[in-house]
Amino acid sequence: MPATPTDPDRALVVGIANYPKLGLKPLLGPVWDAKRMANWFVTNANAHVTLITSDGTGGNSWTVSDMRPTSDDVTQGFIEYLAESQGKPIQRLGRRLYVYMAGHGFAPEPRNLAIITANALGDSWIPNIQATSWIDWFADQLYFDEYVLFMDCCATRTFLYDGGKPLLKKTAARQDGRGKVVMGFAAGPTLESFEGPVGPNGQIGGLFTDKLLRGLGGAAAHGDGVVRTSGLISYFKNPHGVVGSDVVADSGNEHPVDPMFPERAELEFASVPLPKYVFKTALADGVLLEIWDTDGRRIASGAIANGTATLPIGLGIYRAQAPGFSRLFEIASGTAAEVILA
Repeated sequence: MPATPTDPDRALVVGIANYPKLGLKPLLGPVWDAKRMANWFVTNANAHVTLITSDGTGGNSWTVSDMRPTSDDVTQGFIEYLAESQGKPIQRLGRRLYVYMAGHGFAPEPRNLAIITANALGDSWIPNIQATSWIDWFADQLYFDEYVLFMDCCATRTFLYDGGKPLLKKTAARQDGRGKVVMGFAAGPTLESFEGPVGPNGQIGGLFTDKLLRGLGGAAAHGDGVVRTSGLISYFKNPHGVVGSDVVADSGNEHPVDPMFPERAELEFASVPLPKYVFKTALADGVLLEIWDTDGRRIASGAIANGTATLPIGLGIYRAQAPGFSRLFEIASGTAAEVILA
């Protein structure tokens, strides 16, 4: 059953900065990062957000705050989706589930990533949430059709512990195959993630999260102004995109943002307004000028009038086409200007 227009997307957002008894240094960015991501989910994805951080949950501070959130606190965020589905047609909740987690993490097994919760005790007890397995479980169910997981944490094998997988039976199994999944991690297997001064007032945040938000905000948009999975991946992987706060100095070393995307379903995340460019050509008036991107999508089109066509377009490399005419060109600036197609 398709989602109705009133079905909001859901987002579970977790930011854990304090680990009183883990033995690792406290983190400075996860709570701020989680709040920024939660704001994007509300403002741009129109999602219903569950926010769980070291500060509290649901807008309330923890009653006992020195070792929260626990793995039970985070698990409850997932369980509430199941509880909400009770009594609904075939247990369906909506179109998309977003999950974002930031904090200390590790890779208990290949492809999987887990966030350590605040009540960890040294290396003797490492409670964690293996978010990848939760997404895999949900993807086989009917609660949502699309799943997006972003994790800003290390993927090292520092802790040789089993991941905290969901121990749930498949109560609403999908009959027509797995849901669409996107997963993006701040670091690939055995690698670390990093934080640094990325805010306007020097606030410390995760480098991956900072670039992710800029990509979602439009920097990763395709030429038609739509931010898609492939655009996000290209934005992260493009070495020319590593500027400003994409790297941070640490004792003379630079840490680039080099994420991993183990699941890459092509989903749309946002649309952004595009500047309009005036295309000047020698084509006759009335001829249809078409702009195509390198992925074979027609981005814009318009009839020539007085030797020009004014079209909205984003940054990128394109081909302008008309009957008997074809030219490659590049838009390298987001400032509207004249484009001469000789």
